[in-house]
Amino acid sequence: MRSTIEAAYRSHGPTVLRRARLILGNEADAREVVQELFTSLVARPEQFSGTGSLMAFLYKATTNLCLNRIRDARTRRRLLARRGPPPESAPARAESRARVIELLAGLPEDQARAVVYYYIDEMSQAEIATLMGCSRRHIGNLIARARTQVTAAEGARP
Repeated sequence: MRSTIEAAYRSHGPTVLRRARLILGNEADAREVVQELFTSLVARPEQFSGTGSLMAFLYKATTNLCLNRIRDARTRRRLLARRGPPPESAPARAESRARVIELLAGLPEDQARAVVYYYIDEMSQAEIATLMGCSRRHIGNLIARARTQVTAAEGARP
C-alpha cells in the first residue's frame, strides 16, 4: 500500500500543492498541507475507500485540511490579539486575502467548502453537489446562506 501512496504522491502531489496554494495563498502552508495529507494516508490508508477516484478524494481532503488550517489560524490570531499588539498593516492585496480567509473561517464547514468550490474553483452547483454528495439545491442554499453571512459580517465591520 505504501508504494501505491508514493506513486499517488508523485503523480498527484503537484495538483494537491496547487490546490492548497490557491486556497491558502502561502507556499509554506500549502507544502505543509501536502505533507500532512500524504503522511496521514501512509498512517491510515483506509481513509481512501477506493469507491471513487483518488483525485476526487485528494481534492476534497486538501480542501478540508486547508479550511481547518484557516480556522486554526483565526483562533491563533484571536489569542494573540488578547496577549499582544495587533499585527503590522500589510499591503492592500494581502489584507484583502486575509479578509477572505477570515470570512471563510467564520462560515460553517459545509458552507466554506461550497464557497471555495464555487468561487475559487468556479465549479457549477451540480459539480459541487456531486463532489459533496448532496443535491444541487442544497448547494445553492449553502452558497446563499454564506453570502448572507458574509454580507452581514462586512456590514458589522468597523
